[in-house]
Amino acid sequence: MFRACFIILITALPLSGIAQSAKTALQYFEKGELALQNRDYNTALADFSECLRLDNFYSQAYRLRANAYEHLGEDEKALSDYNIYLHLVPADTEALFSRAVLRFEADLYDLARKDFYDLLFLPKSETNTVFFGQEKFNDSNARIFTAHSAGKDHIFNYLGLIDTNLKSYTQAIVWFDSAIRISNQNPAYWINRGSAKLKSQDSPGALNDFNAALKLDPDNSLAIHNIATIRSAEGESSTSEKLLTQAIEKNNALPYPRAERAYQRLQRNDLAGALEDYNEVVRMEPKDGENYLNRGLVKEKLKDLKGALADYSKAIELDDTNEKSWVSHGNVLSKLHRWNEAIEDYSIAISLASDYGLAYYNQAIAYQSTGKLDEACNDLKKAESLGVKANARMKERVCR
Repeated sequence: MFRACFIILITALPLSGIAQSAKTALQYFEKGELALQNRDYNTALADFSECLRLDNFYSQAYRLRANAYEHLGEDEKALSDYNIYLHLVPADTEALFSRAVLRFEADLYDLARKDFYDLLFLPKSETNTVFFGQEKFNDSNARIFTAHSAGKDHIFNYLGLIDTNLKSYTQAIVWFDSAIRISNQNPAYWINRGSAKLKSQDSPGALNDFNAALKLDPDNSLAIHNIATIRSAEGESSTSEKLLTQAIEKNNALPYPRAERAYQRLQRNDLAGALEDYNEVVRMEPKDGENYLNRGLVKEKLKDLKGALADYSKAIELDDTNEKSWVSHGNVLSKLHRWNEAIEDYSIAISLASDYGLAYYNQAIAYQSTGKLDEACNDLKKAESLGVKANARMKERVCR
């Protein structure tokens, strides 16, 4: 009898422990909810993580922890939690919308497309998550919405952006057409369709769309910027710069007009003006390697080789797959007579882009300067085969 009772007590203990753990998991979940509401994201993250440690099937904790990760800028971890949550609760359109947006922003376009496409056919679920329907940096005429209140126009718009990024411009325009049919008062849809048209070489159609956006929102800096780029391509540089300056004045937080004005100033050799603009662009977008590359070009022209080298190094640090950054870095090293280091840079550029004729030509010069004439001759011939016109006297010296 005693033995039977003992067995019952032993088997009952784990059940009591499970109940206690469940209760504790709930307590941590509720604490995390409160912290999230108070925008204390680090505390919320800790509470949801403890909840999941105690009960790793607590699905809502994955969803809200993903939200906390998003606010803390840890998008990869947010995506991981959304993946787990949507495996457990596949019909939650709020979470699916959040994951779709994160995938889009991470350039995971095929995965994002699947999520957005699925959203077209799922019934809406209740949501409290707020999204902002405006272009990045462009707060003009911002529209605030939730995944529940968002119409299909938002989804069509994202699908259009995905196909634009994948260079499927015809399909992108079809998606934007659908968004505009549903909501023709949203200037962002006209701007996005105009951008797709511009990339598909339909400048008149793009211009019409950008002007339509300006009729809806006369202060829309992005539309003004896009019109300015068209005017520049048509040779109207003075008109273009005036439009870019207007766009900057209307929205000083938008980097694109300033970057475009900097480029145009560089083209006409207004180096001081270009440097001023690129300094601002780098300040606004410090993680974009292209900005450092362009500023480095200006500094190199100003004979600030130390500053140029620093900018090219930063460009490479941010994106070591851009062959132009390696060649530019090598060019400065060549000017400093650091030939062997320059050769290393040119070699990396060639490994990234085997048809980069200028890299072969500049490497040939570096090889000649170190007395390696056979290597210089081979590179010179390769550069010529890729369309680079070789200096006749140099060719005569190295290819004996």
